[in-house]
Amino acid sequence: MAAIARTIREQVVTQIRDDLVAGNYPEGTMLREAELASRFGVSRGPIRDAFLQLSQEGFLAYEANRGVKLRQPPDLENREFIVSLRVQIETFVIKKGLSQLHGDAMSAVEIALRELKTACQGDDVAAVARCDMAFHESILAGCGGDDFILAWKQLCSRMLLAYTRLDDYQEVYREHAELLEAIRSGKKQGIVAALKSNIR
Repeated sequence: MAAIARTIREQVVTQIRDDLVAGNYPEGTMLREAELASRFGVSRGPIRDAFLQLSQEGFLAYEANRGVKLRQPPDLENREFIVSLRVQIETFVIKKGLSQLHGDAMSAVEIALRELKTACQGDDVAAVARCDMAFHESILAGCGGDDFILAWKQLCSRMLLAYTRLDDYQEVYREHAELLEAIRSGKKQGIVAALKSNIR
């Protein structure tokens, strides 16, 4: 399959997001347009667009007269609530739209799982986190959950500011493979159990 060309803005957004998820910036770091434009060899326009998108996703926050800074991860209590909301969204969408998940939609999920496996075999936390979310998003999209994906992404971004799945990447892959098997079985109780085991 041929790679899909990405715009400069998309490339910049992906790289900055990966840096944030990988912990390459300390909490509260102010991000400067000029510095990043120089680093990426682009004008300030794509950097400004990236700041806007990443702010909408929940990674960055604008401060009056100061610029853009990395948001702090949620505290433990808030994170637990965010996790519960994400589980509710994924559970609702899958239960409602499971019958739609076949053909090309199921193929997209299988491809996403293979990409996650490849990422887990490396040592790149940002790639693992990116593929983790892409796998779940492919399931939501395949189950007709488009109405919920934007809100779901914002919840994910808050979780990704403190990506906790760093101890054993093979365990990360195994959990997602088990989720796919539960989905293939069509047993909704098993799917919910697999979701709760994976999303934390």
